Amino acid sequence: MNTNPASRRARPYGRPEIPWWRAALDAAEVPYTVHEHAPALSIAERQALPFPWAQAVKTLACTTTGTPLVLVALRASDRLDFARLASALDTTRSRLRPADADLLRAEGLNPGGIAPISHRPGVPCLIDTAVTACEQPVFCGAGSAERTLEIPAAILARLPRARVVLLRR
Repeated sequence: MNTNPASRRARPYGRPEIPWWRAALDAAEVPYTVHEHAPALSIAERQALPFPWAQAVKTLACTTTGTPLVLVALRASDRLDFARLASALDTTRSRLRPADADLLRAEGLNPGGIAPISHRPGVPCLIDTAVTACEQPVFCGAGSAERTLEIPAAILARLPRARVVLLRR
């Protein structure tokens, strides 16, 4: 388990030893913890981790005309309502697409470890209302399938480019 020491706050974005999502959290000076564990890609592997499933958050990456990348955070047990997502993005359902592997790689995102934190201008992070309603910390992607980020749910909504919207079915 790693926590963010104050000394890391002074490091600039883009330093290879600090992932972009960690640099964003350190710059915002918010509390968080990173847990390291065996790779967990499937739902069964995620549920076997020592974190409460009711507090697990998944981050989906989508694209649409005019917005090349959108991050969408939901409770792990919830399903995305694509019509609500389209409405939140002022587009149509037919224009929404999952981000492909090439786009994820170009953005430095890894399936199974996408953090619900916008890593650059132009990339919004839409967070479902159920995520921020959680009074306990949430557990979400931290850059790879071997790491989990623990963070107070309310903090996610205050990060740059975050917007809380009803997105679940």
